[in-house]
Amino acid sequence: MKKALKVLSTVMAAGMLAACGSTAASSTATSATSTAESTAESTAASSDEAVTLRLGHTQPTDHQVNITAERFAELVNEYSGGSVTVEVYPNSTFGSASEMNAAVQSGDLDLYVNASAQFASQYEPMTVVDAWYMFNDTDHLMKFYSPDCEVYQTLCEGLKEACNIDSLAPIYYGARHMTANTPLNSVSDLKGLKMRVASDPMPTAFFEAMGATPTPVAYNETYLALQQNVADGEENPAASITSMKFYEVQKTLNLTAHQYQMLTIYMSVPSEEKLSDAQMEAVRKAATQAAEEHNAVAFDQEQEIIDALKDKIEVVTPSDLDSFKEACAAIYPQYEEIWGAGVADAIKALA
Repeated sequence: MKKALKVLSTVMAAGMLAACGSTAASSTATSATSTAESTAESTAASSDEAVTLRLGHTQPTDHQVNITAERFAELVNEYSGGSVTVEVYPNSTFGSASEMNAAVQSGDLDLYVNASAQFASQYEPMTVVDAWYMFNDTDHLMKFYSPDCEVYQTLCEGLKEACNIDSLAPIYYGARHMTANTPLNSVSDLKGLKMRVASDPMPTAFFEAMGATPTPVAYNETYLALQQNVADGEENPAASITSMKFYEVQKTLNLTAHQYQMLTIYMSVPSEEKLSDAQMEAVRKAATQAAEEHNAVAFDQEQEIIDALKDKIEVVTPSDLDSFKEACAAIYPQYEEIWGAGVADAIKALA
């Protein structure tokens, strides 16, 4: 932890805000590769020994995350000249998020798509990206998730060292909103509600700050928990609320937009050691392209999904959204020692 904080403080001292850049460059921007170079890379990779990699995630087959995972697998096969095969296992096939978290670190699982919050207990500085109301909108989000932003890149390096995983490419998951059986117009409406959380500390801390009762439930068990009133509500992007059919067991979708979240295509460092340099380059190239394609679709589809949900559930725009923001911002100072001095302020200043 001390080492991670020292690195982050060094970044700040060097002017990390300026390093992040003043333009909204795409987080997955990459220079075009010529046809000749692509052919050469593919030929080199195809001469290597064949390797099969397994990719796991928690989303159902019709979710955009799974569609992107399948596209990534297709591109890996193409760019490796068929020498690397990625098998995609959706819908928590390999267990819960926490179980896949452990598996990808050990190398038992090669690739994993999920949020960085899954690794928060092992690398706490990364929790800054999951702080509620840290990002104002998607433009703000993408300025941070840029290859030119030293703050983000330093966090990825720290995560790799701490957890034995490589961050291949960030993909947009969506603005997270709260569902409940009552409208949530003000933070006071959350008082006493049992709100489902995953097994990571950030949602727990922020729900507590807003007066709710955090209730840990695995993602694939959330529908049943809502149906049986084990939990009164939950928070997720509109795409997940749709694909998991939470609207069937909730009465209101409250557009709190408390978190603009990215997922990441992670690769186990031990699994990388199975590949030649050419094969690894093919995997990285495939991840970058799959992320670019995903983000273009995800940004465009998000509002369409919310509009479609209006026929299934009452959609509420909170009348006192500032009360949510103020309650969350009030606990930021508690995390400054973890995040690094000035890191949150630098991210806020990117907006």
